[in-house]
Amino acid sequence: MEMEAEIKSCQNCKSEFVIDANDFGFYKKINVPSPTFCSNCRKIRRWAWRNNMSLYSRKCVSCDKNVVSLYSPDSPITIYCNKCWWSDQWDPKSFATDYDFSKPFFTQLRELVQKVPHMSVVNDDGIASLNCEYTHDWWFAKNCYMTFSGWHAENIMYSFFILAGKYMVDCMNIRSPSEWLYECILCSKSYQLKYSQICWACIDSQFLFDCRECQNCFMCTGLRNKKYHFKNKEYSKKEYEEILAKYKLDTYTGAEQAQKEFNDFLLTYPRRCVQNFHSVNCTGDIISYSKNLKDCFVVKNANNCRYCDFVGDATKTTEDSYDLTTSGGLSESYECVVADHSQLNLFGLLSVKSQDIKYCQHCHNCKHCFGCVGLRNANYCIFNKQYTKEEYEELVPKIIEQMNNMPYVDKIGNQYKYGEFYPIELSPFGYNETYAPELELLSQEEALKRGYNWQDNIQKTKNKETILPTDIPDSINDIQDSILNEILKCIKCERNYKIVSNELIFYKKMDIPIPRKCFYCRYVDRIKKRNPLKLWHRQCMCNKENHGHEGKCVEGFETSYAPHRPEIVYCEKCYQQEVY
Repeated sequence: MEMEAEIKSCQNCKSEFVIDANDFGFYKKINVPSPTFCSNCRKIRRWAWRNNMSLYSRKCVSCDKNVVSLYSPDSPITIYCNKCWWSDQWDPKSFATDYDFSKPFFTQLRELVQKVPHMSVVNDDGIASLNCEYTHDWWFAKNCYMTFSGWHAENIMYSFFILAGKYMVDCMNIRSPSEWLYECILCSKSYQLKYSQICWACIDSQFLFDCRECQNCFMCTGLRNKKYHFKNKEYSKKEYEEILAKYKLDTYTGAEQAQKEFNDFLLTYPRRCVQNFHSVNCTGDIISYSKNLKDCFVVKNANNCRYCDFVGDATKTTEDSYDLTTSGGLSESYECVVADHSQLNLFGLLSVKSQDIKYCQHCHNCKHCFGCVGLRNANYCIFNKQYTKEEYEELVPKIIEQMNNMPYVDKIGNQYKYGEFYPIELSPFGYNETYAPELELLSQEEALKRGYNWQDNIQKTKNKETILPTDIPDSINDIQDSILNEILKCIKCERNYKIVSNELIFYKKMDIPIPRKCFYCRYVDRIKKRNPLKLWHRQCMCNKENHGHEGKCVEGFETSYAPHRPEIVYCEKCYQQEVY
């Protein structure tokens, strides 16, 4: 008998949420109870277990080498450098623990997490990647620095979620091969593109929004197959180059003024309600080559999924999964963070290429494991202890029953039975170190009141600058190599930062002025340009009669543009009438 939709109250935020018939079918298929947290609280909870871009200096406990680490020096987590962690010099099963039925499951798992060594940062530097020490969740790459979540990339700096490409600085959500990009968001198959967003196959251009196959264009939106355009108007090659020269984009003041002018220009043109391409029956935003997705964001090559964000893999489709974050190539998986190329991965954290695992962290190529940490190529393990197949299948149902009878209760009274992701308060990171504030910004007081951790000592330097922002030459053409020896000061947060050699080479080639903000503040500015991972129901704002409707368009849609925002938002049909 098919179950009917059910309205539930989130035990965390107390808001109502709906579990529909298809949801119940999915939960029954993978044999988990329906959630007691709403989808937004589940998303925040997952992201609170991922340190997004705070790095520290620590020592490898195994070889005593100084390493870059995700975990602050005051963290109870034991760390190994990546070479030691991947080596055969230690055995994760030596930390095996018998399950104690007198304690809640999550209390015991936290104890195991703190005992088993973790990778200082999660990457394969020195193994499958080269010169990528300062990266996290970064694989099969070369010469990358301060980059987070990506693979198959070369010469990338200060960027997030890069799935292919070379020579990029300060970019986000690049999912198809591109080269020589600066300050670009969701741009694919492009070359020498700057300060642009949602572009495809654009060349030698700057300050573009939602343009395709354009070349030598400046401050344009909604163009298709155009050359030598400025503010959506065509000019001769000579006229275009004269206009471009007047803006002096090689200077910091010129680039800043152009950005402000471009922002004002964009508000006069309509935008499409969502950025979904080559997809069928999908709701969400930034979805491509997918079908049957609901409430998904930044997803590529996926089918029959819901509540997923930053999901995609070029080689393997993600299918029949819910509540995934920064993962790809999964099937029948649920509530995971970085769980690539897995099947039946439930509540996995940085556990990849695995099958039928539950509540496992940092496990690789494992099968039939429950509550394990740091295992590789293991089968039938519980809390890192080896069992026979028969013993494992007898014990796991007993643990699940105990989890339901003795739930973990967090500091604000939420109960965590089997089927819930890890409580935020058990995360090894401070709330302010993670991606979660980008979904729900909390003050230190608010976070501590909820029982979350807070990191007071995020590693950063201040008051060590050797040059003031006002003393940096305005034009990149006036910058000398001596800038590499200077310590700069962020004009926003006053954090000190440096310009590295490859960065300066990139700026000079692309005629980009030296940034006056540190990497972290530039990232925050980039986030503000990107729509939130949330949907609102709105009506098309088009009132042009030549678009196939009388008076104002009555088409409704789900969009990531909140109703109070100033942008002009059109339905897909009306927007297509506007592109040039």
